[in-house]
Amino acid sequence: ALDIPLAMNGEVMLAYAMNGADLPMLNGFPLRLVVPGYFATYWVKHLNQITVIDSVYDSFYMTTAYRIPNNDCACVPPGTTPSSTVPINRMNVRSFITSLQDNAMLPMTPQLVKGFAFDGGAGIRSVLFSDDDGVSWRDARLGPNLGNYSFRQWEADFLPTRTGPFMLKVTAVNGLGETQPVDPRWNPPGYMRNVVESVRVYVVS
Repeated sequence: ALDIPLAMNGEVMLAYAMNGADLPMLNGFPLRLVVPGYFATYWVKHLNQITVIDSVYDSFYMTTAYRIPNNDCACVPPGTTPSSTVPINRMNVRSFITSLQDNAMLPMTPQLVKGFAFDGGAGIRSVLFSDDDGVSWRDARLGPNLGNYSFRQWEADFLPTRTGPFMLKVTAVNGLGETQPVDPRWNPPGYMRNVVESVRVYVVS
């Protein structure tokens, strides 16, 4: 049981099916709570009852387990303990390269790199792609906007002119201007990681 924020404007849903069939057991059969914009700790699986209360639910997961430092970055210096914490809450902006695996071997021909981005509900405004380890960035092409809580597909051209290793990076910007840090932010349980992700590829002749 978790404390579900009330400021969701009615956007909490109960899912009972997926792709035209009953919700699979691993996805939460018979019912799963869907809480757009919040981490999956709120997406309770195997739901069979709902109890409405007028206070924060006092459970292990709310008071002990799923907590982050109580500051803007949800972070503290590595190895330290936060002075105060709050339950993990809204998702932060993230983006991924999904069409290439790390250490992929590629021919020296034009490549189309693809991925997706998402955030906590402000919507993805832009995605930037780099093929030189973040020295320079250029706008990726965005896919359809399916709503502020949806994944936003993107694609970018990679035009290698030499053989050897390349470090590909991607970062997203949401509707509030929030983006991803170059260096990872640290907290004891490792929650809310959204550092700029990298994929190393090797171009061969």
